[in-house]
Amino acid sequence: MKSRLRLALPPLNLVAPDAVVAFALHDRNGQLLRSGQLPLDQITQAMPVDQVQAILHPGDAIVVTLNLPPLPTKRLSAAVQSSVEPMALSDVSDLCIAHGPRAADGGVCVAWADRTTLLQAWRQLETLGLRVNALVPFSLAVPENDPYPDQALQLPADTRWQTPLPSWSLAKAEWRPVSKNKRWHSALLWSGAAVVLWLAGLQIYAAQLRSEASTLTASTEAAVRSSFPSISVILDPVKQARNQRDMLRQSSGEAIDGEFMPLALGAAQILAFAEGHVASLEYEKGNLTLVLTEGYTPPSNEAALHQAAAAQSLLLAKDDQAAHTWHIRQADVPSPGSGQP
Repeated sequence: MKSRLRLALPPLNLVAPDAVVAFALHDRNGQLLRSGQLPLDQITQAMPVDQVQAILHPGDAIVVTLNLPPLPTKRLSAAVQSSVEPMALSDVSDLCIAHGPRAADGGVCVAWADRTTLLQAWRQLETLGLRVNALVPFSLAVPENDPYPDQALQLPADTRWQTPLPSWSLAKAEWRPVSKNKRWHSALLWSGAAVVLWLAGLQIYAAQLRSEASTLTASTEAAVRSSFPSISVILDPVKQARNQRDMLRQSSGEAIDGEFMPLALGAAQILAFAEGHVASLEYEKGNLTLVLTEGYTPPSNEAALHQAAAAQSLLLAKDDQAAHTWHIRQADVPSPGSGQP
């Protein structure tokens, strides 16, 4: 069963944990469950509370009725602000201003209170566990023809305590105080979100690395298949290519010192733009020839490629007659033809 607690606040500047206030607790049907006086810091301990309606002390808020033309909601709020400014005794930025809907006759009920005092009192109530649903000016919380318009709500709890309240109040959502716990909670949520994003980014990066590794492995296998068609099953392309090279050298009486693999590794480093675009790879007499497929991005600075090759004691040349073809060899290996360095 939801309960509704109505508090008769003291002047806003006197709202404090030990401030004794009159209260009335009603059920959802308006039946009085309990009434009395308690310090503010004891109320939540004394009874369960679902809704808190704080009635301001007479004089803490000003209530007027303005006649305004029919306007959209946003423009109506702006019109209220402009209308209050000449009537207020302080700058509107120092006030909390709220208003109800426009009536058929053009009347708009408007209320305002000192911003600093109101928000400090509201923050005090929230700190004590009283989550305020409404901050109602006194004149809007008593009957229209109340015989005691300047007398705060008093005990015993009579019909004045059950006056229907307007659907709006000075407890606007954008002014609600944020507790320290909520600040920490928000900070933890943001930290958790940052960790989740970081982990997601890490997963994406790992997936990219796996994709690049798969592409490199596929390119290496394709190069080995092209160079050594006799290999039917490729499990370790580098090792199998080295074994095939050694077998060829042994059969031709050459030394087994590395020649093909340094060239292949050098080509992979120097011609990085060709990754994933190797159509064929041919090694013959110390010269490595790479034919690329279309779709790769040509290097913007070929001179830099030659410098990178020279740093590894390699000579690099682009075939002038065959498209998408590059040759690479050790600096001390003769060119296979006059067209090659």
